[in-house]
Amino acid sequence: MEHIVLGLLILKSMTIYELNQAFSQGLSMIYAASYGNLQYAVKKLIKNNMIAFVEKVENGRNKKIYNIKDDGVNHFFKWMMDDIDPKHVETLMLAKIYFLGLIESADDKIIIIDKIIDAGNEYSKGLYEVKTATDNLELPDEYLEIAKYQFKTLDYGIGTYKFTIEWLMALRDNIN
Repeated sequence: MEHIVLGLLILKSMTIYELNQAFSQGLSMIYAASYGNLQYAVKKLIKNNMIAFVEKVENGRNKKIYNIKDDGVNHFFKWMMDDIDPKHVETLMLAKIYFLGLIESADDKIIIIDKIIDAGNEYSKGLYEVKTATDNLELPDEYLEIAKYQFKTLDYGIGTYKFTIEWLMALRDNIN
């Protein structure tokens, strides 16, 4: 979550309310964030000297407006270029694609997408291994109906990653 907050603050300085709105209106499909989790992430980023805030009084209310510091910018861009753990590929992939427009270099954008593709391929390889192992599985008759639908979720995962890899390759091919 901290990286998403940093990315949002690169775009513009925001209050905690505005950050929460950004999550609930646009990022909720990528990352579900409660107000409490958001406050925790902001406190952690302040403690780590990545963001700061200025206080303003507006309509008789104190407002904290958070802005990103140089350490936060550097940390964010390092994270964008980092490899992705295949176990977390879906959430990280969407977050990195969401902020890909902040990356100036077309070559760096391609590197990021290639790292996502590698992680997706690695994760889907595990799904195919499970599929291969379950294809020849002998089950008692009383479990066949249950297992049929459980295996359909595996098919869904395989199909999703197949589509995702193709989508990422098309995205990469259209970077100029």
